[in-house]
Amino acid sequence: MIDLAKEEIYWREQHSKQPHARKQVPFERYAPAYRTGVDAAHKYPGKDFLEIEDDVALDYQRHRIGAALPWDHAKHAVHAAWAKLSHDIGPRDFGRGIRGGF
Repeated sequence: MIDLAKEEIYWREQHSKQPHARKQVPFERYAPAYRTGVDAAHKYPGKDFLEIEDDVALDYQRHRIGAALPWDHAKHAVHAAWAKLSHDIGPRDFGRGIRGGF
């Protein structure tokens, strides 16, 4: 089971280090995106993000609260949270290891 409080603390602490984080936009505006990514990891286990992106975008739009970011700004945060919990390490995720092999 995913500990939502733990994930929120993690993303609150790590947000400013993310390449998609804009200094002028506070964490609170990104929080619904991170939450959607966490939810997507639980809702769509074992799926590739590209497979589920349209459904996740609809989930985000349905549950977007107040001043949450539009999808085109939020999707990178959604993907980051999903990738963390799905153990999806891409070749450009320098802080999370390097994918090797042929």
